Amino acid sequence: MALELFRNSHVLELRAAIRQNLARYAERKPWAARTAPREQVRLTSSLELATPLELELPSRADLKDLENSIILHRALPDLTPLQARDPRLWTRLTHVECWSYMRARWDIDKKTRDDGAKHVYILQHYFILRRESRALLRNGIARLWWFSHLTHDPKREDPYELTKTLLSLLDIAKVSLEVNFGRAPQIRTGFLDFLRLNGSRLGSSAGQRRLRIRALSKMLNMQGGVTILDSLSCEDVMRLLESELSLAESI
Repeated sequence: MALELFRNSHVLELRAAIRQNLARYAERKPWAARTAPREQVRLTSSLELATPLELELPSRADLKDLENSIILHRALPDLTPLQARDPRLWTRLTHVECWSYMRARWDIDKKTRDDGAKHVYILQHYFILRRESRALLRNGIARLWWFSHLTHDPKREDPYELTKTLLSLLDIAKVSLEVNFGRAPQIRTGFLDFLRLNGSRLGSSAGQRRLRIRALSKMLNMQGGVTILDSLSCEDVMRLLESELSLAESI
């Protein structure tokens, strides 16, 4: 199934009209593709959906980030990193094909009642402000594809093994992808493999695990100040993390 994009002019129009359209972001059915004639809104692309793009609706108890990350990645297996930085793609998906998911996962009415805050919230999660990693990882749909793309390993028995580790705690995704070392594949893999293999040592509560994960991430970022991170292997990274965690356990 061919996937349509929004034209760049339409993306800019939607962004400029967020304040006027605040109430429409609470509507149950998608509306953004109907605000102008089809030829002014839609752009045919070469992208093909390999599987239906049917995201699972999240609940407060289960956000379904992992399940939906895998669904989206499998639906767009041939998407390139360059294409995956295109605001026209993600703005289209957040406003049309994945609208029901977006309303459930990024509901502006549940987030805030302040119109100014709603405007910022929509900008961050329904659009791509800049083509940098942090902006992509805040967009409600782009983030899901990038989670799997950056951790998918077809050589493993479970190719999404590291994706599961990444999304086992939301803080892991934040510290491992939004910081400098997240851009180095072997550093990212070493970090996630270490967390996967040493989960029981990270603490007995979510709070303890969060603090230790942040401390390990901070150590790696500081290491980047004294060595070239790209020169480290996965094994080097895991040895550094082992030393840091062992020291924390001895205190």
